[in-house]
Amino acid sequence: MKHLNLYIILLSLLFLFSCGGSDDGGVLPSVLNEAPGVPKLVFPTNNLVCTNFNLEFDWDAAIDSNGDAISYTIEIAENDSFATIVFTQNTSQTTNIFNLEKGTTYFWRVKAMDNIGNESAYTAIQTFFTEPDAGVNIVPNTASVVNPTLGERVSGTTITLDWDATDGDNDPLTFDLYFGDTNPPVLFAEGVDATALDVTVFPDTIYYWRVVVKDDKAGVTIGQVWNFRTE
Repeated sequence: MKHLNLYIILLSLLFLFSCGGSDDGGVLPSVLNEAPGVPKLVFPTNNLVCTNFNLEFDWDAAIDSNGDAISYTIEIAENDSFATIVFTQNTSQTTNIFNLEKGTTYFWRVKAMDNIGNESAYTAIQTFFTEPDAGVNIVPNTASVVNPTLGERVSGTTITLDWDATDGDNDPLTFDLYFGDTNPPVLFAEGVDATALDVTVFPDTIYYWRVVVKDDKAGVTIGQVWNFRTE
């Protein structure tokens, strides 16, 4: 009989604790909604000189760990303190076009927001320049690729990037080379006075490059992005 009473007491205690719930009255803690990640600026790249004044700004989408809908705020100012913002836009896209002034230095940044109101930090600030009115000067022609050709497979650890460029005024030209394994490529060499440059590469990698052509009268032409793959 004593064993039976002990058994009943143990069963009662087990039932009591199994039905007691959590210490906070049975309410499960809510899942913390986190702010989106910081976007990454794509174009215009840092210290770029632009002759196109109706310029499309581009950035990578932010990642939200909760899967919330994301929107973005882009700000463009004429100083790095952003005390006076000359252009701003809220958008759900990762691009936006602004009509810029000539001969101006601009600074830009972007932040992401989810549909609950959480905001990321702003991106690092990037700066770029718009050329002044070139007057009667003819801007250089866009550079054309010579080697490696678009999409070509190449071998070796050193590759010669070779391009061609002309100017309608026959002005002397210099070149800014953007090169790397990211698209768009980063500034690799500035003020190059030749139309070829050797670069070191690694195997089984896609490389991207573009050439910005400059004459001596502030005329600038930004080339398209080319790519090649190493074996």
